[in-house]
Amino acid sequence: MTPSEKLYDAVMRLPIELFEAYFLVREAQGIRQLVAEHPYIGGDWSFVATLFARLSVVAFIVVLIVLHLVRLRPVRKYSDWLPKLAALAGATLIYLILLTPRAPADRLWDGLSAGITIAGAVLAMLAALDLGRAVSVMPEARRLVVEGLYRRIRHPLYLAQEIAAIGFFLQYRSWQAALILLVHFYIQLRRMDWEERILAEAFPDYAQYRRRSWRLVPGVY
Repeated sequence: MTPSEKLYDAVMRLPIELFEAYFLVREAQGIRQLVAEHPYIGGDWSFVATLFARLSVVAFIVVLIVLHLVRLRPVRKYSDWLPKLAALAGATLIYLILLTPRAPADRLWDGLSAGITIAGAVLAMLAALDLGRAVSVMPEARRLVVEGLYRRIRHPLYLAQEIAAIGFFLQYRSWQAALILLVHFYIQLRRMDWEERILAEAFPDYAQYRRRSWRLVPGVY
């Protein structure tokens, strides 16, 4: 890769990195304020559940930032803008939930949110280890990964993101957050369509891989 190509790739990563960094700082400041208002935890398990729920959101954002930093350059990508716009919306829309009012602290909901969000973050990290530097925001072909989680599931990273998104939602529990979540799910499904199409064009073995694997949940879909 030439210096100019490296510079171009770095610049193209910058908007999504800055977008995610904004929400990372915003959530970190919120946690700092939360702890400042409740410095003595003691046996307050409701506060502990709320704190872990908030920390799980931060952990997931950090995972996404790292994934976008280490990606490879694509070997094939779309020239038209619709798949790119859908990918951008899928990567950013879920953060709008963080701009809606949070529901009152609740030990049960916050504990469930923390568990689900952390599960999504852990699954995302495992999928990222399998992908290596092939992770992508746009529907682009970098290299074909068919090992690890990808042996049976074609989109485990998307699955991880949706699990974490449900975890996010449980901290808000509003019709606005539910609407954002549903729109996000739909856009993610469209992203998978475009991603599978570009991978099939770039890698002849992809058609056989698609026949022996499941899109998201083995035995279901």
